[in-house]
Amino acid sequence: QSGYIEAFLTHYGFGHFFSDILCYGDNLKRKAENISILAKRNGLERAYYVGDIQADYDATVEAGFDFIHAGYGFGSIASEVPFIKEFAELPALLEKLERERSDI
Repeated sequence: QSGYIEAFLTHYGFGHFFSDILCYGDNLKRKAENISILAKRNGLERAYYVGDIQADYDATVEAGFDFIHAGYGFGSIASEVPFIKEFAELPALLEKLERERSDI
C-alpha cells in the first residue's frame, strides 16, 4: 500500500536513516523488481537486504543481492543466511561480512 513506509518512518522517527524507498503500492511492481529499481537509481552494484520472511529472501536473491535475516521478525528462512537477533547487531555483522568478502 502506497504511503505505509512513509507512515512507519515518520511514526518511529527513522526517516533520516533512509535516502530512498519504494513499495508495490507506488508502482505495482513485485518486490524483486523494486529492489532492482532502488539499486539502479542509487548506483548500487552490491547491497544487503535485511528482511524477516522467506518472500524477502526470495525477492532479494532474484534481484541479485545478498540477504540478512532479521531474526527478531515474523518469519524464518529456508536457506542458511547471515542473521541478526536485534537491529543493533547489524553494523558489526556488515563489517564481518565485508572482511570475509575481502579475504576471498
